[in-house]
Amino acid sequence: MTENHDAALTHVSQAEREASHIPGLPAGTATRQIRKVGVIGAGTMGGGIAMNFANAGIPVILVEAAQEALDRGLGLVRRNYENSASRGRITADDVAARMGLLSGSLDYADLADCDMVIEAVFEDMALKQSVLAKLGAALKPEAIIATNTSTLDVDVLAQATGRPEVVVGTHFFSPANVMRLLEVVRGAKTAPDVLATVVALAGVIGKIPVVSGVCYGFIGNRMAEVYMRETEFLLMEGASPAQIDGAVQALGMAMGPCRMLDMAGIDVGARTVIEWKKSGAGPTDPAYRAVVDHLFAIGRHGQKTALGYYRYNGRDPEPDAELAAITRKIGDDHGIAARASISDQEIVERLLYSLINEGFQILEEGIAYRAGDIDVVWTAGYGFPKALGGPMYWAQTLGLAQVLDRIKHYAAQRGNDHGYWTPSALLARMAKEAVLPA
Repeated sequence: MTENHDAALTHVSQAEREASHIPGLPAGTATRQIRKVGVIGAGTMGGGIAMNFANAGIPVILVEAAQEALDRGLGLVRRNYENSASRGRITADDVAARMGLLSGSLDYADLADCDMVIEAVFEDMALKQSVLAKLGAALKPEAIIATNTSTLDVDVLAQATGRPEVVVGTHFFSPANVMRLLEVVRGAKTAPDVLATVVALAGVIGKIPVVSGVCYGFIGNRMAEVYMRETEFLLMEGASPAQIDGAVQALGMAMGPCRMLDMAGIDVGARTVIEWKKSGAGPTDPAYRAVVDHLFAIGRHGQKTALGYYRYNGRDPEPDAELAAITRKIGDDHGIAARASISDQEIVERLLYSLINEGFQILEEGIAYRAGDIDVVWTAGYGFPKALGGPMYWAQTLGLAQVLDRIKHYAAQRGNDHGYWTPSALLARMAKEAVLPA
């Protein structure tokens, strides 16, 4: 057991080092100098992103639409720094120095001397396109334009700037000043030196970069989508949030899916699905993520409203009998039968084997360069246990043939009208060879 544990940790460590190596990048590709950064949006995410650069000694200008929002955002950043100082993590001088690197504005013209600007506004395609069009008009020609979208099509967003070659996705994870993962999304027209610059910059600000291609949700959230899909179907079948979370937490996950979305914000999760469906590329199954849609509609947005999948007393989740009634009603509305007993094993398999299958599909499509990159995304960004090596490594430990067999089992048991349980062709091939792709 210890040997397996050590091998898994070694794999993750090696995968983290390899993640910054970009296959196919021309040898000697120069990187651009980033002396000043702009961030559009001074909310929780924008403020957290700004802190990363200030922490690294890089001046940052935060731009907001209204003075009240700007003051609130800068105040939140200051409180975060002061809280760190009160815990002895930084000094009062550090607080002063880092706040001294931060400035605010209501005018895009003040971004003219920035070498890179990151938009961090709400996950709404039209809003982001509007912001990116303004950036395309306001910034100097060589400035890198980054979007912090977590799911939207980076190529569509890039076109809005009028200069897609300087556009890249920079998907920070929340809280952005704490989480180590940075998904760097390469667009179809992203210039090689832009990609190389942002990957190198990730190291400067203390992040682990993983490069992803363009698709809904990129690497992490695309896989999280199937994880949440099965979570919601299990809720409609009668499993409780506590049972679902407990099953995967017993495996070593830092947090189960219901607690995770309550913390991130059910409203945030719902909006991404709404935008996906609005794009015409999302699922047409009316039962798909019906729970998150309904909770969003009735104002159960998670910890921020003290009601989500759980009821909250402060940050502590407590079971809520009303949630069971809500999910039962949604299940009835969609013809999903209640079940008397759902085992923890089934929960783990349906959540994580579907996630693994999606990982193989991502590899097959070339969205991720390496299986190890996927493992880094999940260990650094989603709390997947390093002791298991990440989902792709763990799949090999379990036996790819076993994973494939259980996916086929659920396709037969649950039906596969919507392709949810169609095995990845790469998984099927690798199961025969009993080895992961490099």
